[in-house]
Amino acid sequence: MTEQKQLTDIYERLGQLRREGVKMKDIALFTGVSPSVLSALYATVLPTFAAQVGEKGFDKALDEALSQVNNLSRKRLFGLLDDLHARLQELLERFSSSTPGKMHPFLNFLREATAASVGKLGNLKGIYMSYSCSSSVRALKAEPFYFALSDDGRSLVVGRKSIHGSIREGIGIVQERQIMYILFNAFREPDMSLVTVYLQLPFLENIRYLRGLYLVPDYNKNPIARRIVLVKLGNDCSPEAFERVEAGIIMQEQFTEEQERIFDYTCNRTDYIKMCTLPSPKLDLRDLQAEKKLLDAEAEEFEQ
Repeated sequence: MTEQKQLTDIYERLGQLRREGVKMKDIALFTGVSPSVLSALYATVLPTFAAQVGEKGFDKALDEALSQVNNLSRKRLFGLLDDLHARLQELLERFSSSTPGKMHPFLNFLREATAASVGKLGNLKGIYMSYSCSSSVRALKAEPFYFALSDDGRSLVVGRKSIHGSIREGIGIVQERQIMYILFNAFREPDMSLVTVYLQLPFLENIRYLRGLYLVPDYNKNPIARRIVLVKLGNDCSPEAFERVEAGIIMQEQFTEEQERIFDYTCNRTDYIKMCTLPSPKLDLRDLQAEKKLLDAEAEEFEQ
C-alpha cells in the first residue's frame, strides 16, 4: 500500500470515528499518538494534503501540509504511519454501526435517540446537585450531575460524581420534552453496573428542580429504586466547574430548609423499593415471602 493511500485512509477513518461520536482523546489513547499530534493531523495536515495532492503531487502537497503545524515532521509522520493506519481500522471495527446487521436494532435506537435529544437540551444544560436516600444511614446522599452536549455536538451527555469521588459519563434521552432517561455505568469497564434515572421535565423556561426515580444496584448488585430530586446549581457545565462541586452524605443536623423538605420527599419508608438475593435452589413463593420479611425488618431498623 502506498503512503498516499495510507494517508487517505487515515483521514477517512478519523472522520468516520468522529462521526460515530468517538472522542479524539479516546482515539489518541487507543492509537498511542498524542492528542495534540492527532488533532493537528486531522484538523490541518490531512485536509490540506487532500486538497493539494491532485494539483501539486505527493511530496509538495505533504510538505505544504506539514508546514502548517509545528509538532509533526515528515520523519515522525512516516514513523507512525503503519501502526496508526492499522490501529484506526481496529478501532473503527469496534465503533462502526454502518455495516448492515452489525449493531443490534435497540443499540441503534439508543444512538439515534440521544442524537435526537440534542435539540431538546435547551435550558436543561448545566450542573445539578442530586439528592436521594442514603442506603447506609438515615441521611441524604448528595451527588452532582451535569447535562451537556458531546464534544462533537452529536449527542446528549450526562455525568455524575459519586460520593466516592469517581466521575462516570453516560447518555441522556429526552422524550417529547416531558421525560428524560439517563443511562450510565457506575463502575469502570469491564464491570457492568447499570444506573438508570427517570426524570419528569417541567414546562418551564427557568428550571430549578427535577424529580424522578433512581434505579441503582447496591453493593451486592441487587437493585434499589429510590426517589431522586435534582436542584440546578448553574448553567456552566465545564469540567472545571463540575470538579468544584463536592459529593457526600448530609446528616439531618446539617440540613438546610431546602434539604429538609427534599429529605421528607425522598427518604420515607414508601420512597424506595429494594430487592435482595436469597440463596435458593428452588425459588418458590416461600422464598419470595422470606425475602419480603427480611426487607420489612430492614426497613423498620433503618427508620429507627
